[in-house]
Amino acid sequence: MESQDLIIAAKEGNLETVKKLHKEGIDLNTINSSGASALIVAVEKEQEEVVSYLIKAGADLNIETKMGGTALTRAAENGNLTMINQLFEKGVNVSSLALIVAARKGNLEAVQLLTEKGADIDFQQRWGHTALMVAAKSGSLDVVKYLIEEGANISLRDRNGDTAMMIANENDHDDVVLVLKRAGAITESKPKKEKNTAPAPEDEEEEEIDDTPDVEDLVSDEQAPDEIDLDD
Repeated sequence: MESQDLIIAAKEGNLETVKKLHKEGIDLNTINSSGASALIVAVEKEQEEVVSYLIKAGADLNIETKMGGTALTRAAENGNLTMINQLFEKGVNVSSLALIVAARKGNLEAVQLLTEKGADIDFQQRWGHTALMVAAKSGSLDVVKYLIEEGANISLRDRNGDTAMMIANENDHDDVVLVLKRAGAITESKPKKEKNTAPAPEDEEEEEIDDTPDVEDLVSDEQAPDEIDLDD
């Protein structure tokens, strides 16, 4: 149970307990039943002191939960530039999924930073959604503009056959539609051979990153390791 105590302490921002357990020999990289480490939980809860301590103490920056979540995707979702930079300074792996998460949440500065660090701007997760598509879905105009300026492919389709333009149009984001049109996107129907098998970007499954009793289980039956946190 002491290993789980570390994760609980990290979640709650209890730095002294984290230090105590570490000194007693508890593995900093222990995980809970969802595969989340103390660092992942601390980043998700924006416990800055705990995050700094765990990073300096050598916690593994690249642990993935069962659903593919990492410390970097948590920081990207929160738009926490300080934590994103801390992770990169210590050599965290670049994550294109983190870019999608940041774009979905409209976190422009996080999107910019992740792009600068080498995230693939046209990365498509299992359902084919890109950063541009999820930004178009949420109406994040600044993010859409930035991604287009950086060369995002406006013609890519998800597994529904939808482009970013179609997604924006379907959700009445007229300002996003206008920007995409100016970039050369055209309004068109999805190919007849395509089947509507993919969930809409906002219907993506969320990842459960903590299994302590007070946390609601957010895991759906269709989650896959490369899909996380695109839902509200």
